Amino acid sequence: MKTVGEMLRWRARLHPDRVALRYEDRETRYRELDRAANRVANALIAAGLSPGDRVCVLDKGHDAFIEVVFGIAKAGGVYTPVNWRLAGPEIAYVLNDSEAPILFVGEPFAGIVASVETELRSVRSIVRWGDGPDAWQAYESFCGDASDEDPRRDGADEDAAWQLYTSGTTGHPKGTEITHANLAEVMVLGVTGFGGGSEEDVALVCMPLYHIGGSGFALAMFFAGAQLLVTREANPAEILELIPKHRVSHAFFVPALINFVLQQPTCASTDFSSLRTILYGASPIPEDLLRSAVDTIGCDFVQAYGLTETTGAVVLLPAADHVPGSPRLRACGLPVFGAEVRTVDAKGQQTAPREVGEIIVRGGMVMKGYWNRPDATAEAIRDGWFHTGDAGYFDEDGYLYIHDRVKDMIVSGGENVYPAEVESALFAHEGVADVAVIGVPDEKWGEAVKAVVVRTRGSQVDAQTLIEACRDKIAGFKIPRSVDFVDELPRNPTGKVLKRELRERYWEGHDRGVN
Repeated sequence: MKTVGEMLRWRARLHPDRVALRYEDRETRYRELDRAANRVANALIAAGLSPGDRVCVLDKGHDAFIEVVFGIAKAGGVYTPVNWRLAGPEIAYVLNDSEAPILFVGEPFAGIVASVETELRSVRSIVRWGDGPDAWQAYESFCGDASDEDPRRDGADEDAAWQLYTSGTTGHPKGTEITHANLAEVMVLGVTGFGGGSEEDVALVCMPLYHIGGSGFALAMFFAGAQLLVTREANPAEILELIPKHRVSHAFFVPALINFVLQQPTCASTDFSSLRTILYGASPIPEDLLRSAVDTIGCDFVQAYGLTETTGAVVLLPAADHVPGSPRLRACGLPVFGAEVRTVDAKGQQTAPREVGEIIVRGGMVMKGYWNRPDATAEAIRDGWFHTGDAGYFDEDGYLYIHDRVKDMIVSGGENVYPAEVESALFAHEGVADVAVIGVPDEKWGEAVKAVVVRTRGSQVDAQTLIEACRDKIAGFKIPRSVDFVDELPRNPTGKVLKRELRERYWEGHDRGVN
C-alpha cells in the first residue's frame, strides 16, 4: 500500500521521537503527528464522512493543517484545499463543485465563508480554527473525544488522495484529481532531486498549501525524513529570520519570492550557511535573477518544472548545471525518472531538437483526471499523454527549455514571440525589478510587443532606454515597441503573473484577445 496515510505510519514506525513538524514555538514528533491524524480521521468518520468524500480546507499554513491533511487520508477522504485569496463567490464555487460535506476554516476566513454559507449545497459541517459562528464546531472539540487508534480506511492506491484546483486564470478552476499512486510516484524526488533524507534536514514550508508546489514539496520532504518548518505564508522578512534561527536546509520558492527576498535590506547580512538546496519553479526565472540569487545565498539551486496535473515536478535542472555563463541556466532541466516528456507540433508529431512545440507528459505522475469534467480530461489527456499547454524545445543533450505558455504567445507580423524570452532580456537591466510582456492590438502587425515594468527602488529608467537595451539580446521583431511602468504586477498566489488582467485594458473594445 502506497497511500498518504501509510507514509505517516511508516515514518512514525521508523522515527517515532524525531521532530516531524515545527510551527512557531510548537514542535510535533512523528508519533504525536500520527496519533493526531488518527483523531482527525476518527472524528471525520464519526461526522459521517464516506470513502471518497472531499474534505475542504481553507486557511493559511500551520501545524494543525498538516494533521488534517494526513487525517483526511486515513479516513479515506480526499484532501481538497481552497485558495484563500479567492473572493466569496469563487470560494462557494469550489466548495460546491467539490461536493465536500465537511469544511475546515481558519479564523481569518470565517467572515467570507459566513457570507456565502447559504449558497453552499453540500457542506453540512464546518470546523473552525479560532473564532467563528457558534454553529460551527471548534477544531479542539471536533477532535477532542476522538480515538487515536488508526482507522486504516485509506482506500486503494489508485483512489484520489488530493483534489487541487487549478489557478483559474481563465474561466472556472478545475479540480485536479491526484491519486495516492501519483503522489507515491514523485515522493522519491525528496531524496534524489532535492537532497533530503537526514534527521538534520529542515524544510521551510512557506508556499501556499492549496498549491502543488506547497503541499507537494511538504510531502516530498516529509517522505525524505526532514523536519517541516511551517509558516503562515511566504513573508520575505520572516523567511530571512527563520533560515538561520532554525538552520533551514531546504526550501521551495517561486521566482517572484526569490526576487522579493533578495530585495530585503537584511538579505546581505543573513547567515545562509545552513541552506543546502533551494528548489524553485512554478514560473520561468530570469537568468540575471538566478545569478544574483546564487551569488547572494550561495547554496545549491535546483529548478523544477511541472504542473498540478503532473503532481508537480517532471523535469529538474540539477545543481551541477547552475554554472555562471552556461547556456543551461536557461533550461528547466532533464526529465525525472519515470516521466516521459516530449515536444510536439500542432499535428502531434514530435519536434526536432531546438524546434519549439507543445510539451506533453506521460507517466505514473499524470493526474487521474479533472473532477466531474470528462470533456476537459479527454481534451487534456490524449492517447495517454497529458498536454501541458506550455511551449518549449529540447536541445541535443535532452535538456528541456521553456518558451512560454502556448496561449501567451504573441504573433506579430507572422512571427511568434514568446514573452519569457523578452522578459529575460529586459530583466538584465539594473533598473528593472519586475516585468511582464504581453501582446497588444496593432494596426500594422496584428499584435505588438508591450512590456509592463516595475522599476527598481530609486530607478528612473525610461522606456526608450529599456527598448535600446534589448537590441543586442533578442531579434528585432521581439523587441518591445512600447513600455508601460506600474508599481506592481498582478500575480496569483503561485507567483504567476495574471497576464489576462494586464491585457484587458489594451484589448477593450475588441471582440477577441488576438488580432
